[in-house]
Amino acid sequence: MPTWLKLGIVFGLVGAASVVLWGPIGVSGTYPRVIGAITRVVDPSYAASNPYLVKMGELFKPETWLVVGLIIGGFVAARTGRQPKAPAIEKVHAMETTVGKRYRDAFLGGLLIVFGARMAGGCTSGHIISGIMQLSISGMIFGAAVFASGIFTAKMIRKGA
Repeated sequence: MPTWLKLGIVFGLVGAASVVLWGPIGVSGTYPRVIGAITRVVDPSYAASNPYLVKMGELFKPETWLVVGLIIGGFVAARTGRQPKAPAIEKVHAMETTVGKRYRDAFLGGLLIVFGARMAGGCTSGHIISGIMQLSISGMIFGAAVFASGIFTAKMIRKGA
């Protein structure tokens, strides 16, 4: 059995167990929980009176550990992977930007994605992974739209390469 199939089966079983035990997988709820935890330390009365922070609940929920695992897993994979390291700045963009600006833009883009995900009531992992796992039509449509827009964006960015 190929490795990708074994890992796919494990991923499916872990995802299904997560949905059964804790609810749909998602990570965007962790960020307002972090803000809530900080706010509870800085101004507990405000945190207790803010309906959104109260609704989001405590910081340490299963999805918080998912985010921690994603960060640690990404770091370990980057350090132990056999693939050659990618350059910090792609040749096509070398004259247009700097490493600092790219990190800034990636960070700000991530913040905007999380903000949009919270406005939409969920994130890509929640809508795509959990949604498709539950055979949700909205999850499948959203997944197709994300992949289509990703392909379109990659072609636009790479056009000059």
